[in-house]
Amino acid sequence: METKALEEELNCTVCCQVHQDPVLLPCQHRFCLKCIEDVWAQEVAQDGFSCPQCHQKFNPKPSLKRSTPSIPCDHCIDSQSPAVKTCLKCETSFCSLHLKPHLMKENFKDHKLVEPVTDLTHRKCPDHQKNLEFFCVDDGVCICASCGVIGRHKSHTMVSLDETEAARKKEIQSEVEKLQRVRQNCITKQKNFKKSAAEIKTHTGELKGKLSKKFSERRKKLNEDEKCALRLIDEHEHSLLSGIRDSSETLHSMEEQMRLVDVEAQNLMQEDSISFIQKSMELLSKVVAAQKLTFPDPPEPVLNLSNLPQLKKLMEESEMSYSTGEERRQIHDCMESTCEKGPAEPASIDYTQKKQLSYLPVQTMTVADEKRLKEARPKSSIMSMIATPKAIKQQNKVLERLPRESEGELSWLTLDPNTASKNLVLSLNLRSVRYSENEQRYPSNPQRFKTYSQILCSQSMFCGQHSWLVETDGSWWGIGIAYKNIQKTSSNSDLRRNSQAWCLYQGISSLRACHNGKQTPIPLKSFIEKIRVHLNYEEGTLAFYQVADTLTHLHTFKTVFTEPVYPAFCCENDTRLQLLN
Repeated sequence: METKALEEELNCTVCCQVHQDPVLLPCQHRFCLKCIEDVWAQEVAQDGFSCPQCHQKFNPKPSLKRSTPSIPCDHCIDSQSPAVKTCLKCETSFCSLHLKPHLMKENFKDHKLVEPVTDLTHRKCPDHQKNLEFFCVDDGVCICASCGVIGRHKSHTMVSLDETEAARKKEIQSEVEKLQRVRQNCITKQKNFKKSAAEIKTHTGELKGKLSKKFSERRKKLNEDEKCALRLIDEHEHSLLSGIRDSSETLHSMEEQMRLVDVEAQNLMQEDSISFIQKSMELLSKVVAAQKLTFPDPPEPVLNLSNLPQLKKLMEESEMSYSTGEERRQIHDCMESTCEKGPAEPASIDYTQKKQLSYLPVQTMTVADEKRLKEARPKSSIMSMIATPKAIKQQNKVLERLPRESEGELSWLTLDPNTASKNLVLSLNLRSVRYSENEQRYPSNPQRFKTYSQILCSQSMFCGQHSWLVETDGSWWGIGIAYKNIQKTSSNSDLRRNSQAWCLYQGISSLRACHNGKQTPIPLKSFIEKIRVHLNYEEGTLAFYQVADTLTHLHTFKTVFTEPVYPAFCCENDTRLQLLN
């Protein structure tokens, strides 16, 4: 090391003297403790603190670490002065006073000076006990001069330690820069997550507000309908009671007339014979007339609503307003307006070259058979929505509480985005799904299918009978039902091979009914465009029908359901499925 450079390293750049009580800054520059404190005392009003040598900024003020070497000078006898450098050639540590010969005399110029060290063993060659001076590129270790001449590294490529150090520093600096870019990307991603969380909270708040307003309007309408219905009943009650009062007054008048006739008869009995005979015929006619009076009957103590067409119409309209598809669409439109960044509506797939498959004839169901099937189904009651603060946290939770099935209608179903495979694209109304080779940026979810492109519906079925209609567009699809806790990863998550799923699966040239690995081929005579599914939970039957001019029965599973079931679907190879009303 050059003498001038070493002197600069040993001296404080502020006072230009040998360090007194030296401290080390984060930038690895040393100063006297008093010198650096005096410099920083003048920078209090400025923006942060800086190194007087390299001018690196520190904010807040860094802690000052003591940099006093703990290695004593080997030449000090009376007092153990701290060493400031160690000579590798002399294998001796020197304080600033005894180091001067190495800095000033020419014969010490080739001596290598380093930071004070106590143990030089790791700097010597284990074979020749000489200082390590070169780096063996072939073996990747530091060696002495003898190792490259007569030792194990003879004929190996050797470079100086300075060249190796420079190359390694350059490599590390390059990798550190890459790491910094990765770190910056991590910071950016973290900001994006925070931004997404804020947007979700905003959209959720808007959704809650709009749904609360919608439910408030419905409650207001219900209250108005209730008041109107009660008013109509009160009016009808008043009318009936008025009739009763009129009839009661008539009866009272008739009873008074009969009492007067009775009194007149008793008085007539006391008169003489001629007067009695002369007046008896008139009295007799009054008695006979009184006996022929018609008495009004009291009304039945039951309110007959058929006599109140206004009330009947009001009740029907109020009930229908909570069971029609229009109400569901209004609620969905309310939610859709707050979810502008949802997945786009899948484009219609042109599938004009559908193959006309020729198979054995199968048993078909006529329209009359379908009518008898509907008549055999028990009528389902119209469900009313129960609005609670927790019920509107998610879109599928709201839709579950909307009326799903009225008399003679199909079940209202929506797809559950939390279970959708990343290769599936959902429409905004959650009623159609299509396959895409590009994975969607769905968040991680333990309920999401990962191995196969499958999805479940949000609605569960645990009693009664249910039907739903599916339109197919493509040649690779699966339609069926599954339990909620069906596996979502590995080959066991396949709807065709799992014991917790029952499905109808269409391949490029075959149709099969699949359950728990067992596959039953189903013959067809035309390409399937619509499938109707009918579930009878209590009887444990799941039936599939092809919908065309007539209903063609395809297959029926017979089992015992032990858990609620969810409609399940599979899409592959650019296939699209859509739920129909």
